[in-house]
Amino acid sequence: STKNQNKSQKNQFKLWEIFRSILKIKPRDVKNLVINYWNWIHQNPIRNLVFSSALILVILLCTGTLLFLLYYPEVTLREAFYGTAVLLLGGFGDIFGGIKLEQKFPWWLQLFSLITTLVGIVFVALLNGLITERLLSTRFKFARRNPIPTQDHVVIIGLGRVGQRVASLLQKFKQKLVAISSTTIESDITPQIPLVTGNIIKSLEKVNLATATGIIAVTNDEMLNLEVALMGYSVNPNIRLVIRTSEQRFSNNLAKLLPYSTFICNSAVVAEAFAGAAFGENILSLFSIDHQTVLVTEYNIEAGDTLNGLILAEIAYGYGVVTILYQKPPNESKLMPSDDIKLAVGDRLIVLATINGLKRIENGEIKQPTWQVMIESAPSEYAIFQGANEIIGISGCSVNQARELMNNLPGILPKPLYKHQAQRLVRILKKAFVKARLISV
Repeated sequence: STKNQNKSQKNQFKLWEIFRSILKIKPRDVKNLVINYWNWIHQNPIRNLVFSSALILVILLCTGTLLFLLYYPEVTLREAFYGTAVLLLGGFGDIFGGIKLEQKFPWWLQLFSLITTLVGIVFVALLNGLITERLLSTRFKFARRNPIPTQDHVVIIGLGRVGQRVASLLQKFKQKLVAISSTTIESDITPQIPLVTGNIIKSLEKVNLATATGIIAVTNDEMLNLEVALMGYSVNPNIRLVIRTSEQRFSNNLAKLLPYSTFICNSAVVAEAFAGAAFGENILSLFSIDHQTVLVTEYNIEAGDTLNGLILAEIAYGYGVVTILYQKPPNESKLMPSDDIKLAVGDRLIVLATINGLKRIENGEIKQPTWQVMIESAPSEYAIFQGANEIIGISGCSVNQARELMNNLPGILPKPLYKHQAQRLVRILKKAFVKARLISV
């Protein structure tokens, strides 16, 4: 009829449009598509297993079809293909059950057919198990997924490795979260936070941007990150924006246009980590604060190190780093240790430092102290004894120097100190009834 002909023509026209669109695809686009698909497969062990199993099945299917065609020329391609497919679906008995022994049929082809059938049975069982597990886990996750927060929450755009790590850290701070991802993510993090999947731009309407405190855009597409951030700012001008980029120049240009945002460039952060590791130290972690990258660095003190023999106050004020952990093996580690600890060979120290701080430590470029302490008087023998002990602990000077100074008051501590170090010594001496004051060198 005329309607059927028109319908057939429309379908043919659609097929032709699809074919033309395929022809317009550039080789670079095909390459990017293959790379993205390959990365998507290897992001999840289950996808990797299914892909490997499917690849084995395709190889067996092609090999079986080819062997049947070569050994039995009278068999058509379709019959050889269907016969191999039946073997993969567990049909060994259907193919060889009625064959008599006197019929010429090579043993190796029977063995190959048996192996094909066994592989097919294993794959079907594996596929059924994965489907069952996925259905049960999906049902369980939907049952316990938290609702989307209504206010004072942070929106994470992209749940790749970076996004999952950010979500994990924010969860430790008890921060309310909601995540948006273009695809379903299998992770230990996703069941614990609300997750919106689908088109990222359209999903912004579902996460209550107007009452959110911040957006962290960490997808692999820096233009998408920027677009999401700008849309969030248009909805909520008070929202804090953190945007992941891949080029430092792009970050610098956007920082001038969007001063209310924080841009973190992958290459710049990684470059500083590599540079820090080049000094021979162990970079445990890093983070960005006030437009600077802070490296969490571990030192194991050895003979000849620039840190060996220094007290922690000298390391902190002289090199401009923050000591956060000290350990003298096999003793337990101390978090936020005292400034009075003196480092020795074998000690372990973890500091927060910029790349410039690590460079100064590596080269031994310590800032010289510019303050001294004037000890004026001590009212008693106990004050003299206690004052000498405090001077030894805080300044790191020798016992003889401290005793000689306290026994010949008034006098000036011969070892210069850093300002905060000297101020602390004066306060401690005052508690021991020793009168002291600062003198600038």
